[in-house]
Amino acid sequence: MSYAVDFRVKIEGVNKYWSISEGANITWNVRKIIELATGLPWKNEANNGFCTEIMPCIERGLCELQNNPEKYKPYEAANGWGTVEGTIRFFRKLLKDWSELKKDDPELAKVATFWIC
Repeated sequence: MSYAVDFRVKIEGVNKYWSISEGANITWNVRKIIELATGLPWKNEANNGFCTEIMPCIERGLCELQNNPEKYKPYEAANGWGTVEGTIRFFRKLLKDWSELKKDDPELAKVATFWIC
């Protein structure tokens, strides 16, 4: 199984959110790596908060994994499905999407939320 992550905005007047990003996927096997590297609780099937608050943690997590990969190797999946390197690629994808959103639509970026499905 995998996590699908995207950025969404709330639709005014209803309790619904609209996806505004391409999205990124990663295996569930990296949950511990993500939580330890970012300090974030990884709440599946939920709105995890505003991207303006989450994305700096993702950026710090990326730096942490790049600078200290051996620290996180013990949390890699034994079957090879869930690695530090895969998590680095996942974080880079999220940060690229975030950078593009901030550049293309700064207003939406201010209210975008981080969803893990």
